[in-house]
Amino acid sequence: MKYAVIFLLMFSFLQAETSADNESFIIPNAPLLKSDRIITIRAIGMGVAPIEGISAAQRVALAKRAAIVDAYRQLGEKMYGIKINAKETIKDAVITRSVVRTQLNAVVRNAEIVETVVMGDLCQVEMEVRLDGRRWYRVLSGY
Repeated sequence: MKYAVIFLLMFSFLQAETSADNESFIIPNAPLLKSDRIITIRAIGMGVAPIEGISAAQRVALAKRAAIVDAYRQLGEKMYGIKINAKETIKDAVITRSVVRTQLNAVVRNAEIVETVVMGDLCQVEMEVRLDGRRWYRVLSGY
């Protein structure tokens, strides 16, 4: 019964929010999303070569792979959002411990590598994914 009351209160609050003028919910500096366009999302991933490696080529390959994985993670965050859990311990009005955990569950398909730059032990990969605006407009705009 308690959960039903909470659900009804949340539902009525959401109804009031969505019935308001959508123009008042525009986030400054956010890209304007249109449902009839292709939506392009970009991310830049960074990877560092491991200290130990058989050869210089292997070190560069591992740094590039790490950069690709980082870029995929960033694309997933932009597409689906990220779950954040935080916990702080305070003693005598001083934070003694602070832990922040993030979690992402995403499926990213058809992402393409736009540019790869290798600078010593650092590799930077720029990736993009193009999404059909008709499907993703509601997900990405929050409406």
